[in-house]
Amino acid sequence: MIKYIKYLLILLPAFMLAACMEEYSLEANPPTSEEAQFTFQSTEASDNILRFTSNNDFFLMKWDLGNGSSGTGRTVTGTYPVAGTYTVTLTVFNKGGSASYSEEVIIENTDPLLLDLPLYNMLTGGADATEGKTWVIDAARAGHFGVGPNPSQAGDFPEWYQAGPFEKEGGGMYDDRYTFYLADFAFKMQTNGNVYINAAQAGNFPGSFESPVGDYTAPFTAPDGLTWNMAEPEGAYPELTISNGGFIGYFAGGRTYQIVNIEENQLFLRFVDQASDGLAWYIRLVPEGYESGGDEPEPEPQPEPGEVNITLQNIIGNGQKAWKLKPAARAFGVGPAPGSDEYYPNGQDISGDRPCLFNDLFIFGQDGYFAYDPQGDIFGELYMGVDTEGCQDVANLQGTPGAAWGAGVHAFTFTNGTSPQITVTGTGAFIALPKAYNGGEYASGPPAENRSVTYTIIDYQNENGVEEMTIAIDITGDGGIFWSFTLIPA
Repeated sequence: MIKYIKYLLILLPAFMLAACMEEYSLEANPPTSEEAQFTFQSTEASDNILRFTSNNDFFLMKWDLGNGSSGTGRTVTGTYPVAGTYTVTLTVFNKGGSASYSEEVIIENTDPLLLDLPLYNMLTGGADATEGKTWVIDAARAGHFGVGPNPSQAGDFPEWYQAGPFEKEGGGMYDDRYTFYLADFAFKMQTNGNVYINAAQAGNFPGSFESPVGDYTAPFTAPDGLTWNMAEPEGAYPELTISNGGFIGYFAGGRTYQIVNIEENQLFLRFVDQASDGLAWYIRLVPEGYESGGDEPEPEPQPEPGEVNITLQNIIGNGQKAWKLKPAARAFGVGPAPGSDEYYPNGQDISGDRPCLFNDLFIFGQDGYFAYDPQGDIFGELYMGVDTEGCQDVANLQGTPGAAWGAGVHAFTFTNGTSPQITVTGTGAFIALPKAYNGGEYASGPPAENRSVTYTIIDYQNENGVEEMTIAIDITGDGGIFWSFTLIPA
C-alpha cells in the first residue's frame, strides 16, 4: 500500500498540471480584456514601489510596466522613482488567442532614495548635476566604434571591425552631444545638423547621402522632450532606451542599448542592427571635455626587448613536451595590447566554464613536430561548423567545414631573439584558439590550407621548475587587438 501511495503522490502533481493546462491554456475561446484586468497596491518599502496582481490566472501573462521594465507571471513589482502618470499593460494568452488590459498609474511624489542608484548617477551625474551629464564619442581611442557577431562569440566587443582613432571624422557622429538628466529622465541630443547612420536606414532620413567615411550621413535635428529609461533584465546587461526621435552615436534602426560597461569616465554600449540581427554594433563614449586616455588604467607591463629568455629546449623538453592553458584568470583573453584581456573576459577565470578548452594539449617535439590533442572534447563554436556552442565531443567536428581543427599533426618553428616567436604550420594548425590568425579571425570553416600562424612569446617564467609561457597574436595586423594565452606544461 505504501508503494501505491508514493505513486499517487508522484502522479498527483502531473494531474494537477494537466488540469491547469486545460483550464489556462487549452480554452478554445480567446480571453477578454476584462479577464486581463489587474489590481495594484504600494509596498511597505515605498509608495513608489507597486505590486501588481492579475485578477485571473492564464498559461502566459506578460506585463509592460510603463517605466521601461517588463515582467511575466501573475504577480510582478514595478519601481517608479519619479512622479508622473504611467500606463501599465497586462497581456494574457491562452490557446484561443490573447487580450490586453491597460490602466494608468499615478505616482504622486518623486522618491529621491529610489533615484540614488550608482547606475543612474554615473549616467546622469546624479541629483546635484542640474545641467545633466553630457557624453560624446571617444573618437581618439581605437575601437570606439565597431561591429561584431550577434550573438557574441569571443565576447562583447567589436570582434569583426574596430575603427581607428578619428577614422569616422566627417561622418556626422563625432560632433554630436548626448546629455542625460536625472530629473524627469530627460535626454537631450545635439546633432550640429547631421548624424551618422547605417546604410539600411538611409531611406528613413530625407536628404541622406553616402558618407566619405562609409555608410551614410543625414541631415537631422533631434526633437525636444526626449527621455530615457533603464531596464535591468535578470542575468543580462542593463538596457538603456531612448524615446522615439532620439538615438546615440550611430543609428542602426534601434533605440535600445545594452550597457556593457559604465564607469565615471566611460560608457560602452552594444546594440543590435535592426536590418540584420546577426550584427551587433558597439560605441564607446566619454564625458564631454574628458581627454581619452588621461585616467585610463595603466597598461599591463610588457616585457622589454631581450627580457624574454627562452630556448627551444624549454619548449620541447627532453624531446617532446605538452603544454596546456593555465587554469587561471588572464590565461585566455583578448584586449588592446599583448597580455591584456580587457575586452574578454576582463579578469574572469573561465577555466571552470570551459574545462574542455583548458585540457587541450599542444605538443612540441624534436625536428619541428607539433601536434594538437583535444583530449576527446572541444569548446565548439559556430564558425567551426558545429550545431551548438560549448563543450562537446570532438567527434562533432567530423564532416563539418571545420574538421581540420580537430586532433592533428603539424609542424612548428621557433625563432629566438628580442621577440621570440613560435610559428605553427598546417591546415588547421593553431594554439589555444582555432579562429585566430595573424591579421584576422575565421568567420567560418574550413581553415586555409597549410596556413602558418605566428605567436609572439611575450613572457616566460621558470621558477623552481614551475614554468609559464605567455604568447600573443595580433588579429588586426596593425597592433589594434591581441589574443593572449598563458600555457603551462601538462
